[in-house]
Amino acid sequence: MKVVVGIPSYNNADTIGYVVKQAAEGLKKYFGGGIIVNADGGSTDGTRDVVLSTKVPQGVEVHSFVYKWPIPGKGSAMKEIMEFARERDADAVVFVDSDLRSITPEWIYKFAEPIEKGYDFVAPLYLRHKWDGTITNNIAYPMTASLYGYDIRQPIGGDFGISAKMIDLYLKDEEVWKTDVARFGVDIFLTTTAIANKKKVVQVSLGMKIHNPKDPAASLGPMFNQVVGTLFMLMKRYEKVWRDVKEIRAVETWGEEVRGEPEEVKVTLELLKRKSKELFEKEKDILRKILSGETFNGVVKALESFEFPDELWARALFDGAVAYKNGVIKNAEPLIPLYFAKTADFVIKTVDMTTIEAERLIRERARTFLKEKSYLIERWFT
Repeated sequence: MKVVVGIPSYNNADTIGYVVKQAAEGLKKYFGGGIIVNADGGSTDGTRDVVLSTKVPQGVEVHSFVYKWPIPGKGSAMKEIMEFARERDADAVVFVDSDLRSITPEWIYKFAEPIEKGYDFVAPLYLRHKWDGTITNNIAYPMTASLYGYDIRQPIGGDFGISAKMIDLYLKDEEVWKTDVARFGVDIFLTTTAIANKKKVVQVSLGMKIHNPKDPAASLGPMFNQVVGTLFMLMKRYEKVWRDVKEIRAVETWGEEVRGEPEEVKVTLELLKRKSKELFEKEKDILRKILSGETFNGVVKALESFEFPDELWARALFDGAVAYKNGVIKNAEPLIPLYFAKTADFVIKTVDMTTIEAERLIRERARTFLKEKSYLIERWFT
């Protein structure tokens, strides 16, 4: 099987060499060789030099280029990696993030092997610290599971395996790559497109994910906008697919889930609270138009105490999706203060919990979103 490992990057000189080395060893050990391709966003720290100077086993090719797609972002890098893989007649593409510190050669095998067995899309299943992946835990996971009925725990995990035929599916609509799919919207696009087109999907257990996480209050606002805006855009595209989904079903998983306590992720709770209140004041007028009266009043109350129930949160996101569909908003930015408030609520609730204990709350959140789905259906289709 011909495997291409794609690594998008931007100023990752301090971590990418390790990722290249592990990927190269995985390709050699399990597939007798293969191709590593780095698509870079114009790094100024020597990222590409590190890639090209990393020693790899014989039989492994390493390429690095600056992607040409005009929109700067992770999606643009992945688009050109897929085009490269198609030119090379690859059977499988494995995408891995450039800041991974927990990647092993086995990851390459785990992402590519299911493709050889007939799967089209391989999603990661990691153990992540309870405060890592706040956009995943609060939005991408419960929304994807409740809408489409697939219990994929990491729909925006960053690392994926895809079959050759998925490349054609992802690249066929050039227009979609002119949206936030070219940025951080790409992961939710890959996952949702695979599910909505009834492709064969599997999760692979990878153990702990250790990378360079971001403090949500300090740096995740733009990512939220790009991910959630793409999620809303895909809801419009696939409304006939999710409309009648009434249950969340388990997705086949290869390997056992790992237990333990991952490296702690720091969250600045006071900054989350302050930003949510400040931004709410700024966005208050548009939020009155987006949210139903009852939801708006519930949010005002939640911002006083940072007690933000999942039922209210589901309705706020569903209201946001309807507002996007109806052209009231063009992106998800007005919802950022609510995301900060919900994240603060989760941090407060889980401060004394282990990651495994906190995980139960996240899984339960998806079920709550499913229960509230009738609210979405009523508002979306009337």
